[in-house]
Amino acid sequence: MVTWTRITDPETVSGMLPAWLGRRMVGLRGAFGLLLTTGDVLRLTSIAAAHQSSEGLVLLDVLLDDAGVPEGIDLAWRSKHFLGSPIQGASVATVNLAQVVAAVEFTVAEMAQNPGDETVPFSDEVDVDRSEAAPEAVGGGGQLLPS
Repeated sequence: MVTWTRITDPETVSGMLPAWLGRRMVGLRGAFGLLLTTGDVLRLTSIAAAHQSSEGLVLLDVLLDDAGVPEGIDLAWRSKHFLGSPIQGASVATVNLAQVVAAVEFTVAEMAQNPGDETVPFSDEVDVDRSEAAPEAVGGGGQLLPS
C-alpha cells in the first residue's frame, strides 16, 4: 500500500525540487510555466505544497494562472499549448513532478542593488586571466582559444 505525506513547509518543499524551481516558485507569487512531457505548458502562479509517496513519487499542489499565451512571449514558444485554470476561480491543481521537463518564468526579474553593496552585480562579466588557466579549461592541448 502506498502512503502519502503532505508537505507544506516552504523550505522542505524547496529542498525536494531542483534549486531554481524551489527558490522561485514555492510560496511566492509570479508568472511561471511548467513544460510537461506532452509538450504543453502548464501556467501557474505558485507551488503551494508537495505530496511524497512511500515509493518516492512527488506530486505538487499548484495555483493555476490563466490559460493562453503569455504577453510578450518569444516566437519560439508561441506554438506551445498553454494550459491554465479551466474556468474562472478553479485555480488549484496537482501535478506529477515526473511529468515536468522544464520550468520557466514569464516575467523579467529585476535585481535590486543597494548603493553601498560592493558585490559584483549579475550583469557584470568577470574578467578571467586566461594565461593562468589550466590547459583543459581553455580548450585542451595547452592552447588558448581566441577571444
